[in-house]
Amino acid sequence: MSDPCDCFGGDEDESLLPAYESSPELALAALLSLMTSFPARRSPAVARSIIAHLQVVSTDPRLDGLLRDCAAQLVCNWQALELLSLPVAGPLAAAIPPGVN
Repeated sequence: MSDPCDCFGGDEDESLLPAYESSPELALAALLSLMTSFPARRSPAVARSIIAHLQVVSTDPRLDGLLRDCAAQLVCNWQALELLSLPVAGPLAAAIPPGVN
């Protein structure tokens, strides 16, 4: 069985991902869960975890090629969302309501 995922530690080390080698569907299920939770939190850590899971899905040869290609294409979009979800620094930060980055 896979180890628990500690994907929110801020480290981009893929060794923190569960061992999906026995069941690639678990990576896909985790990815869907992370993607649906992102709008509520808009956290860069969640975005980084989504990116890591997209990379796992995009490189697993057991998954359908169309699914792998789709995941690979989404990586750049989620990298941009990670940057957009970073907190704004400086005097402007006080003028922006929480959760709006």
